[in-house]
Amino acid sequence: MAIANESIRTAPEPRSSRLRWPRPSTFALLVCAAIIAWFVLVPVSALLYTAFAEDTPYGPGAFTLENFVTAYTSPHLYRLFWNSLVFAVGTSIATFALGLLVAWVVERTDAPGKELWHSLALMSFAIPGLLTTMAWMLTLSPNIGWVNQIIKDTLGPAWVVNIYSMGGMIWALSSHYFPLAYLLLAPAMRSLDIRMEEASQMAGARPWHTLTRVTLPLMRPAILSTILLLFIRGLESYEVPRLIGNPARIEVFTTDIQRAITGSTVQFGLASALSITLLVICMLAVWLYARATRNAEAFATITGKGYKPVPMQLGPWRWPVAGVVALMYIATLGLPLLTLSWQSLYKSVAIPFMPTTDTISFHNYEFILTYPIFIHAVKTSILLGAMAATVVVTLTFVTAWIAHRGGSTWGWLVDALASSSIAVPGVIVGASVLFAYLMMPWIPIYNTIWILLVAYVTIYLPYGMRFATSGIAQIHKELEEAAHVAGARPYQTFKRVLIPLLTPVMMSAWLYIFVLAVRELGSSVFLIGPGTHVLGTIALTMWEEGGSYGAISALGVVQIMPLLVIVAMLRWLEKRAVNRYNTGGGEDASDAKVELDVAALARKDTAKAGG
Repeated sequence: MAIANESIRTAPEPRSSRLRWPRPSTFALLVCAAIIAWFVLVPVSALLYTAFAEDTPYGPGAFTLENFVTAYTSPHLYRLFWNSLVFAVGTSIATFALGLLVAWVVERTDAPGKELWHSLALMSFAIPGLLTTMAWMLTLSPNIGWVNQIIKDTLGPAWVVNIYSMGGMIWALSSHYFPLAYLLLAPAMRSLDIRMEEASQMAGARPWHTLTRVTLPLMRPAILSTILLLFIRGLESYEVPRLIGNPARIEVFTTDIQRAITGSTVQFGLASALSITLLVICMLAVWLYARATRNAEAFATITGKGYKPVPMQLGPWRWPVAGVVALMYIATLGLPLLTLSWQSLYKSVAIPFMPTTDTISFHNYEFILTYPIFIHAVKTSILLGAMAATVVVTLTFVTAWIAHRGGSTWGWLVDALASSSIAVPGVIVGASVLFAYLMMPWIPIYNTIWILLVAYVTIYLPYGMRFATSGIAQIHKELEEAAHVAGARPYQTFKRVLIPLLTPVMMSAWLYIFVLAVRELGSSVFLIGPGTHVLGTIALTMWEEGGSYGAISALGVVQIMPLLVIVAMLRWLEKRAVNRYNTGGGEDASDAKVELDVAALARKDTAKAGG
């Protein structure tokens, strides 16, 4: 008997039982990880390779450090670094201040118009930065700006505002991005427990001390993530430096990288070396954010105890405060839209509501709508936006579900990989994708829309991932467990349980990414070919080639109107999700407001990239 037992213990197991094939979820995660790695790592690898290779007429040559020597020993680099730093820091501070004011008014006070201010903030995303920059040039240019013309006639030439300056660049970008700062800060303002401020006041603290020692320290993660994102957006901005900075001879990294690639002498190696500098600065900013918020639980103000945010009573100041916010929106959003709309009706420069020798007509719209290149650019932009949104949403939602619910210990790594490109400016993504596929001629996508699609998917992967993870986190795992107990396979659970529940989030993600892809310009300028122009490059070309200001304005209006409709749909989906949550959650849930919008996306994607 002992011998039999010993033989049983020592008998080798069959070979088939020792070989374990990966589970379907693990295999699917590996496939998703490989696809994401291709989109993210291949362009960055090409960028690094090109930076250390000699430029030759036939492509990258032998190993060299000459590109870095040329870039880092030139006095020009220090001017680039200083201009980029001043522009990014100034933009982040100005944008943060404007956004903080609006967030405080909307979320912490009883001022009227909250719904309107929130909707206008969302609508601002429908206006491409290129068009707002053009509008500010038509408004504040010393030569053709209609506001400056009024200032000259009333106050004199000494009071003219010059948009072609560092201050003008900061204002043009801040006025476009401050609604983003509001959307990032509003959730933190909303969830901050007012009882802590009341305790500070009861202890005898003055309002200023309460703000600086209680409110702002508790909001440190949201503040740092907002400033970080705005700083990165300032560094990677392309439209404002290209249109305003170049005439003012204010050069930054993005315009110099573009000039090195598209100039008369192509310098891929130098452009790569400059791109690495910009990339390191962005990654350093993300690392600093991660260190500053590594103890995130210390900033939690909502616990399991009863909690209800109480707005501050402004009394007689309710309407004056609302008026300040209204004036801010009129100055930052109303003026550019008024300028584009009014100018689109005239052939020459016209001052709104002032007499002119020109007559109102729709000739500019007729010209744009029958312009063959414009029609082709519209089709290309819509097609690229739809394909990019579809690929990103499909890939990220499947990846997020497997990574967070599949039981894999490596799911966090795939999530981090998909989120890592948030720190890579769009200009660098465009240059990197260009380098990568020039060196891989066996993948013939250069000068086609497919290379643009690769760049767009790389840029917007973090946005889709944040939508997906936040949406999946709101669905309790017990629903999937119930489906499993009922005998459903994983793909059936995903199809029959998760997709119906995630449909509003997926639609919001799809629409948001579609809007961003249609307005994308930074990466497109490197990748367009003879037949692959998009709306942004067409508008840029018409402006720089001295086209009619009226025709360019009409092009902007035609481009903005459909995007406004799409953003209105996004707002409708958001309100529907909030109402559905409040109705399903009962009385306690009505005290909370859940938003599936850009605010949660941008705040969480920055935090995840920092982690």
